[in-house]
Amino acid sequence: MIRQIFIFITILCGFPFYVHAAQYSNYSAQIDGNYIVFYYDLLTQNNKQAVVGLQIRTKKRIYTTRSLHLSGDVGLVNSGKNRKIYWDVSKDFPNGTPKDAKWSLRVRDRNYKNVFGMEFVYIPKGCYLMGADKDDAYAKKDEKPQHKVCVDGFFIGRYEVTNKQFKLFDPTHNSGVNKQYDLSKDNYPVINVSWDNIHKYTKWLYVQTKEMYRLPTEAEWEYAARAGIKEDVYWDKEQDACKYGNFYDLDSNKKIDSSFQKPFNCHDGYVGTAPVGKFLPNRFGLYDMLGNAAEWCYDTYYAKAYSISKLNNPVYINPQVSLAKSVRGGNWYSPKKYARLSARSNYMPGLITDFIGFRLVLEP
Repeated sequence: MIRQIFIFITILCGFPFYVHAAQYSNYSAQIDGNYIVFYYDLLTQNNKQAVVGLQIRTKKRIYTTRSLHLSGDVGLVNSGKNRKIYWDVSKDFPNGTPKDAKWSLRVRDRNYKNVFGMEFVYIPKGCYLMGADKDDAYAKKDEKPQHKVCVDGFFIGRYEVTNKQFKLFDPTHNSGVNKQYDLSKDNYPVINVSWDNIHKYTKWLYVQTKEMYRLPTEAEWEYAARAGIKEDVYWDKEQDACKYGNFYDLDSNKKIDSSFQKPFNCHDGYVGTAPVGKFLPNRFGLYDMLGNAAEWCYDTYYAKAYSISKLNNPVYINPQVSLAKSVRGGNWYSPKKYARLSARSNYMPGLITDFIGFRLVLEP
């Protein structure tokens, strides 16, 4: 085991580092029992914090910060000297490290932009009450009980993925056009895209960037969407809803007569989807968490998931119960009962529709 670790450290030191605006120096690695200890100095502009992580690649699997037993100066780290990361190697590789393993240190600013111009915001770890309040008149059974959830820090897209960004992967994609509206403009959220196609898109992104992307879990999505608020919407008065999102409003009602729902009593200026980032962000600086396009999540949908939810980083994956995937957030055609932070819906992973898009999580 020790010999394999020494070989592994040799591989580590020869593998390229991935550094962005934040920088590090004086890197070294030493063995301490079952641990490898990584030493480095972290340098940032104006002595700010940066997000530090590890990625290990083997032929069979890619390990990211979340899947490794790490402690110390990993995650959100203050700028300074003598930073240390402790890796309990024996818990991740009890039979010794694979000979083909390659390692890289990931250092990113809290606001990060990838090579395709996609912007990500780092959401610090924390706990919150997930789900609908018991007295919420709009709440469905699958949104209860309200329960405490804690999530690790993660990067999430500041905006929904746009048509332009998705068409780099699939140039033939068309989000749709009709007489009332054009949904296919470059800076509009990509829609008419299935959960299955998004999975292919994230694989393509890894090949292009060597970074791990995925859909957010329901717990991550709601934590990021709430941004510290307990209320189920961002506004106090319905007339202010259109400041925060693109919904089925008075403008939509003029063009699309819907007999089963009443419009929001405000004007957002759009009938279909709108350019991403057009409305006010939440406290984390995220746009369109309510409205514009509803968003696919990673989880298998289960109506009773909240009754069996884990405290830390819950995610429900069980294809034996259901093949459907969870969808969160309101959209441009949303009635009021779906334009809530706790609202849940679900669809089969192969479905494409003109009101569901997505945003991505980037593994630290």
